[in-house]
Amino acid sequence: MLKKNLANLITLTRIIATVVFLFLKVLTKPFYMVYVWCGLSDVLDGFVARSTGTASSFGSKLDSVSDLFFYSAMLYKIWPYLHSNTSAYVPVLINAIIFYRILLYIAGGFIKKTLVSRHTYINKITGLVMFFLPFMAGSRYLTAYCLFNLALGYAASISETVYIFRKGNKDENCDH
Repeated sequence: MLKKNLANLITLTRIIATVVFLFLKVLTKPFYMVYVWCGLSDVLDGFVARSTGTASSFGSKLDSVSDLFFYSAMLYKIWPYLHSNTSAYVPVLINAIIFYRILLYIAGGFIKKTLVSRHTYINKITGLVMFFLPFMAGSRYLTAYCLFNLALGYAASISETVYIFRKGNKDENCDH
């Protein structure tokens, strides 16, 4: 029973840790400790699901919801820092991609009749680069790093758009 649900339990710990994370002061040691656990659990749940043969559509959707919740919380927490420590257009571009992704989730729900947040390589790379964003705080390269991450995010969004609007419902990129 535990083996069958272990990956999903790890994902649930990320959701709980994200709630805790919301109450921590940004860029402090406790913030980074919980933040690192959230990142590690994101890697660990997929690894456990694949290695135990317990990958499922439910687990994949739970992981996507958990990722969305975690990255939304992360952006919420570091938004004031980004707003005051990057070029003025970076927050505008971040808002634009967030709005676009919300539209994609809505379109995917109507067109594919499911949560569309595929586990493609471009989405994984975007998430990995985004994960390191708080560690770039204080760096003179923060704006460039944000722009690089935004470029990846827009490429991932285009990939999602193509998937949503092409014929067929096969989701060949599930890993959990």
